[in-house]
Amino acid sequence: MVPPKPNFTQLKPVSTDGPHITPPLLVHHGQLPKLHVYIDETGDRGFSAASRAQSPFFAMTALVVPQEDEWNVKITAGGLRAYVHGAQPQQLLKPIHWVEHFRPKRPERREHAARTLAMMPSAKVIHVIAHKDTVNSDDGMRQDKGVFYNYTTRLLLERVAYAAKEWPGGPRLAIVRLGLVKHMDHTAAEAALNDMRQDSSSSMWGVPWQHVSWPPTWEGTQRDGIQLADIHAGLLNAALSGDPADLRCAQNLLLCGHQLRRSSRGKLLGYGVKVIGSTEFVTNRCWWGDWKGQ
Repeated sequence: MVPPKPNFTQLKPVSTDGPHITPPLLVHHGQLPKLHVYIDETGDRGFSAASRAQSPFFAMTALVVPQEDEWNVKITAGGLRAYVHGAQPQQLLKPIHWVEHFRPKRPERREHAARTLAMMPSAKVIHVIAHKDTVNSDDGMRQDKGVFYNYTTRLLLERVAYAAKEWPGGPRLAIVRLGLVKHMDHTAAEAALNDMRQDSSSSMWGVPWQHVSWPPTWEGTQRDGIQLADIHAGLLNAALSGDPADLRCAQNLLLCGHQLRRSSRGKLLGYGVKVIGSTEFVTNRCWWGDWKGQ
């Protein structure tokens, strides 16, 4: 006879001679409230001299939104599409892209996008930034774009896992969607990330991967959240591409600074902003203090 499966969602206290003590409620992680996580990238993954000159950094950005506020993602993306395509009503469903629709010659669009994103009250943002010139040369990332992408993604997903575990109001389960990457084997990327996840979860300081629904998926820009993550990544790109002494290049990024994930003590570096390579690539900029202090 097969014994009945235990019900872990509701445990009764064991009878004792003393006062009854109710154990903590154990809930399967699949029953936790959900977070919707949208991830996109900015910058080039190459390490050639030409690539480093054109794009000295590569970054990935996660936009994290509670499931109950997914309507805000749809309204925000729809509003930005209407703003961009207003003169062409037939284009209202066309996805918006930072590179195509928010070029430097359209500063008013960039500011409007930043102010619109900043009004999403429950959203959290996480950036992982790789400074190519100071990335270690002995870890394989300089030789293989796939290794570089996978490692950057892993660091981002680790922070998503912690954000889900420590979400205000109680733990959550993160549903992760990443933007499709050209000329990339996403099946191989999933396999590599799975290996990294298993390796880190077996260590003493295991990442709480149980708070990320696995595997993540790669989707196109038809997804509203991917479009918004692309704009957040674009705001970061504009700031990092500017002169480190120029505050103006980061003004729009700073508008969304309150959405960055921070530690319980308010620390930003390593939590909402992770740098691969020298942290000074970011922290030596004149606007870092304002970004960090929000």
